[in-house]
Amino acid sequence: MQEKEQWSSRFGFIMAAVGMAVGTGNIWRFPRVAGTNGGGSFLIAYLIANITWVAPLIITEIAVGKRTGMGTIGTFKRFAGEKNTWQGLWIGFVCTAITFYYVIVLAWALRYLVYAVSGTFTHIQDTEALWNSFIHNPVQGVLFQILALIPVGFILYRGVNRGLERAGKFMIPLLFACLIYAAFWALSKEGAVQGLKYLFVPSWQGLKNPATWLNAYTQAAWSSGAGWGMMLTYANYMKKNEDITVNGLLITASDIAGALISALVVLPAVFAFSATEAAAFDALKQGNVGLTFVYLTKLFGTIQGGALVSSLFFIALSLSALTSLLPQMEVIVKNAIDFGVSRKKAVIFIIIGCFIFGVPSAVNIDFFNNQDWVWGIGLLICGLFYAISVYRFGIKKFRTKLINPTSDVKLGGWYDICISVYPFFLAVIIVWWFIQSVQWSKNWFTPFAVDNPGTVIVQCILTIGVCILLNKTVNKKIL
Repeated sequence: MQEKEQWSSRFGFIMAAVGMAVGTGNIWRFPRVAGTNGGGSFLIAYLIANITWVAPLIITEIAVGKRTGMGTIGTFKRFAGEKNTWQGLWIGFVCTAITFYYVIVLAWALRYLVYAVSGTFTHIQDTEALWNSFIHNPVQGVLFQILALIPVGFILYRGVNRGLERAGKFMIPLLFACLIYAAFWALSKEGAVQGLKYLFVPSWQGLKNPATWLNAYTQAAWSSGAGWGMMLTYANYMKKNEDITVNGLLITASDIAGALISALVVLPAVFAFSATEAAAFDALKQGNVGLTFVYLTKLFGTIQGGALVSSLFFIALSLSALTSLLPQMEVIVKNAIDFGVSRKKAVIFIIIGCFIFGVPSAVNIDFFNNQDWVWGIGLLICGLFYAISVYRFGIKKFRTKLINPTSDVKLGGWYDICISVYPFFLAVIIVWWFIQSVQWSKNWFTPFAVDNPGTVIVQCILTIGVCILLNKTVNKKIL
């Protein structure tokens, strides 16, 4: 029997959990999505999405993980019943599939941190060519993939207290310090107030636009980590009397803060240094990669102090990728431990596996984009499985028996309503996504396309089928 690991303090747990929530989705995706979906109007919708979607799911994960003390697979066996163990296997697989290509995001951030520190941006005018030369260089892609895996493996190998907790206590304050400094720099520039006004002054007409709300809920779901199994896994190491609700709300609030500070870096800078407002919007529409690795790098290279700010920005981006990658891998590690594998052996095999299965994304951007497209949708299904499990257990019973007894803040009917309507929200988002994506291409069901509905449907159905077929075997093998 392996010795049970545990967080030594609430601060250590909160820092590690905040690292889980504040990832690259906050730094490169939130400013772009907010900027192209109404700014202040989107912000209102985003805050409501966190209250009604993210917070309930994170609190649910903490409560279930704390109760079972197991990873996603063992949790669903114990909490949802052996017939539904496959749902925990699905959640674990989705998190694993994301981890394979998320390592590459950290690799990109590290490569551009080297560019920033070396002053490359100050004498490179064609930043798109710089990006293309790197992304189409398999040797560099694999090299920085290896460099990205080294700190992850080292931290996980050291365990919860000496690894995850110590890393969180150091990296999260540093992450926020870099973002806050960069935000003050951006806000000090002439014309920055235009971006600030756009972010915080809502257009009430924008709140009537369904796309504003759908994008807000999608952003909240994908950037917070709610439903991935990461909070469930971290909750395994909580003390028995640890407050579930307060911790869940603190993590949700920290995720929002990370997104807002990131927006205060990106939006004021984009508006301040773009020739026109239309040019600023064009920059925001370039996508995550285009905005971060092409437009912003070009911006940093043309302004005074850009070398320092670009270094701080890519330090923050690297830290956000690393602190989100750690809990993703811990989900895999904990599931392996539940099958009787020691932590050290699990970490070694998983790092090797992440390297092997991450190589396709490291050398082929289309493969990366495909996996990001498919498993982004798969994450929404993960949240559905949590909601269904709580519904079977009894929503009110779950709240009063598993959440409130150790919580200073007692949840009321708000939680019951949010969990009850989760399937409705999911149905609306998936239908909206399907309608939008079908319009992009006539051959929408091509399974081998990079980003159409067909590739999502085929990969998800096949994976669910395999998980269901493995249900009995997994139940026998897990401790």
